[in-house]
Amino acid sequence: DLQNLGHVDYDDYLMSIGSHDSIMVVFLRGKCGKPFHLPNDNQFVIKTLRKSEVKVLIEMLPSYYNHFKDQGKALLTKLYALHAIRAASEGLKVYFVVMENILKADLTIHMQFDLKGSSQGRTTSKVGTYPTSTLKDLDFDFCFYLDSSIRDQLIWQIQRDCKFFEEQGIMNYSLLLGVHIEANHQGSSGEDYGIIEEALLVPPVQGRHKRDPTLADFFDPMDGPGFKFGMKLPARAIKIPRGDKGSVYLSKRVIAEESYNVLLYFGIIDFLQNYNMIKRIEHAYKSIEYNSKAIPSVNPTAYSSRFLDYMCQVFLPEAADS
Repeated sequence: DLQNLGHVDYDDYLMSIGSHDSIMVVFLRGKCGKPFHLPNDNQFVIKTLRKSEVKVLIEMLPSYYNHFKDQGKALLTKLYALHAIRAASEGLKVYFVVMENILKADLTIHMQFDLKGSSQGRTTSKVGTYPTSTLKDLDFDFCFYLDSSIRDQLIWQIQRDCKFFEEQGIMNYSLLLGVHIEANHQGSSGEDYGIIEEALLVPPVQGRHKRDPTLADFFDPMDGPGFKFGMKLPARAIKIPRGDKGSVYLSKRVIAEESYNVLLYFGIIDFLQNYNMIKRIEHAYKSIEYNSKAIPSVNPTAYSSRFLDYMCQVFLPEAADS
């Protein structure tokens, strides 16, 4: 089952999820519909679901499981279990899913982004609250250079995952991306900075060739049984100026002199929304006021194509002479 694919110990799972305190946390915090961690346990993330999402998950589950078996490096978040509990006093049934924590790391996550490839409404108003805030597309002003072979494999995998979503009629998913800024060559450490502005005070690596990854750095761990594609992936980050409206022109990248050695943690989340009648009406309504290509609610084929194009601009290949 999925827990075995995720190397989850069943007894540990029961101790973490099945305790009275955990159930109370689900009732108290789960009503907001936002993902959260259990106290003193960052192995799992819990999110309450609407009935429509539960229906999508149950219908998709066999194909979802097979996708993981066929695609060993799939970027979809692993969903370990779906539960339903009812409060005796209220008689209210609460559905919640337990999933892997993509950003579980032994290093500080300095920046955290939720990226869809759309722009309408895609900003976080309180950027200063970072690192607790997850920033969005219009807050994102980076690109990440990867070893060209690794980048090809990553884009190929995203393409396969997007194709799966198309077949399932799913849209509105995101790439959750966590960034750890490594210590520079002078020994300064990104661990000292807690918000995005301060994290970027880590002195940059001058020039484009400070990091010279080789294929041997990647293929051995990638072929190992415990490897996860979106975990601790080395990259070179370039900060890109924003456009006049706050957006980043990802299609018009320029070579910057400053770069930052980073480790990336990422995976695809929020893939339980199908293109139902509500989303079709939302698309028609918002298309009147906004560019239809910029709004989140588009059909699964258009969403998949836009998402893949955006990821191709976020993750770029290092030049052959790097």
